[in-house]
Amino acid sequence: MFSEGVVLLSVCCSGLLAANSKESDVWILPSEVIECEERAKDEPVNQTLAAEACMRTYFVDRLSANVMNKSDQDFFEREFANKTFGKKRPPSGYRVRRDIRVLNLTERHKLFLAFDALYQNGVLARFGRLHATKVYRKHHGAAFLPWHRVFIAAFEEKLREVDPDVSLPYWDYSMDYYMPLPSDSIVWSKCFFGNGNGTVNVGPFSFMYGGYNMPISRDIAPAATCPPKLISKEDIDELMKFCNFADITTGKNLYQDNSSHNLEKLHDGVHDWVGGDMGVLGTAAYDPVFYMHHAFIDYIWEQFRRRQTNECQVDVEKDYRKLGDYSVADNGQQGPNDPMQGFEYLKNSAGLWKNWTTDFYGYEKAPECPNCGYSDFLYCDMSINPNRPNGVCVPKTNDSCVNTLLMAFNRDEPHEKPQGGGAKLSLGPRHFGLPGDGRTRFMSREEGLALLKQQLALGMEDKPTTSRPETRASLDTTNTIIISTLSSVLGLLLIVVVTLVVYIRKLTKKLQSSLNERRTGDGDTAETSDDQESGNFGSTHDFNIELRQRV
Repeated sequence: MFSEGVVLLSVCCSGLLAANSKESDVWILPSEVIECEERAKDEPVNQTLAAEACMRTYFVDRLSANVMNKSDQDFFEREFANKTFGKKRPPSGYRVRRDIRVLNLTERHKLFLAFDALYQNGVLARFGRLHATKVYRKHHGAAFLPWHRVFIAAFEEKLREVDPDVSLPYWDYSMDYYMPLPSDSIVWSKCFFGNGNGTVNVGPFSFMYGGYNMPISRDIAPAATCPPKLISKEDIDELMKFCNFADITTGKNLYQDNSSHNLEKLHDGVHDWVGGDMGVLGTAAYDPVFYMHHAFIDYIWEQFRRRQTNECQVDVEKDYRKLGDYSVADNGQQGPNDPMQGFEYLKNSAGLWKNWTTDFYGYEKAPECPNCGYSDFLYCDMSINPNRPNGVCVPKTNDSCVNTLLMAFNRDEPHEKPQGGGAKLSLGPRHFGLPGDGRTRFMSREEGLALLKQQLALGMEDKPTTSRPETRASLDTTNTIIISTLSSVLGLLLIVVVTLVVYIRKLTKKLQSSLNERRTGDGDTAETSDDQESGNFGSTHDFNIELRQRV
């Protein structure tokens, strides 16, 4: 876990190195830092830690917080609160979100132009500052999923104001996971997101300025003791074993109770994997990749909500965490009735409304074999994952990007000039996802493939045979549903059996009565025939009466 200071040091150093790379490849320490290090040499302290402290002090003295200002507050009130966004159908109409690699060339160009328009008019920066403000009102707690659902829907609406044909695509990195090296994916090319290593200098988002008021940067698949990872299909399958909102979200214990099936923690891992601006809460939303990442997190959540409705019989608009277990922060204001930060005219529970995916947007199903969405950038790999005999759609490598015909953007100057004599920075925390499988961009594809196959083989061996403590609540809920369903079925069967018994009895009586009548009728016919043969047309009883009368 990185401390705030170390994060500040590492990110700022990389930023300044990028800023000075045009003049020299050598980083020259400022005189204030050199003097601080010299003073530390005479002290009984660890010299490495002292040097870091000197650098930290240098940057903290020159950085101002990058949070929402009055102009931003007026913007969100005017554009969303006054229009009661979310409470009625969006002005731009219903839209369908698809994986970005399924979009054709024209659709991608229109999307990138819309992003550029929001960058040029400052809207992208406004959303970046909103995300960086009061981060613990929407992270590390129950409000994480509903808040981000509203946030990206609002951003998507602004994209569609630029071009109503545009919808926000999602980035299904569970396909990238099955590449030997996910860092080789086609998305890290000028056809899609641009380069993934260092300052973003190619592609549609090249030289966009971010939260540090310098070009956004990335550090995909970084080398580390425990390198982060992307979300796999096995991770998603694990989520789908549960039934309740609390099973996949964060409460007062940060990731301790449900780390393997906590959607926020899994999401953190993707931020860590992309790195750079995306790796820090205060700057993540300046990189357009952020919105496509969160669109896929929302896609996964929506699949979970459908399971809740169809299989678990859970009311998704009311299902939330228990009182007192809303967030890690003591007063995180992440309860269902707390105002939604930045959209205070809504409550956090508004993000649970069904109307978001009935009136605002829907999702096209993630690409699957054998067609893989008919994308030119995906193919069906039938052998990579033994857990999936029907195959897995896998992206092509970034050298498959040819003939892009992308437009050029003029981004030689930052959108906003530096303030306070230096860059602007939100001193927010980093994301902390699950440790990965060891694959980094610095290894060969053969090494990456070996690690991937090893991980998939372990996944097959580790399939649980007994319920784990953290799943018991959900299993109890499932058992209750099963017992209730069985009781209903048995009750219906009992009614059917009783009805059948009554019907059979009635039918038996009717048949018996009919048989008796038939027998009586047959007897009378026989007697009449005998009498007719002997010349008597009446019964024996009638003959005796007549005889007595004569006597």
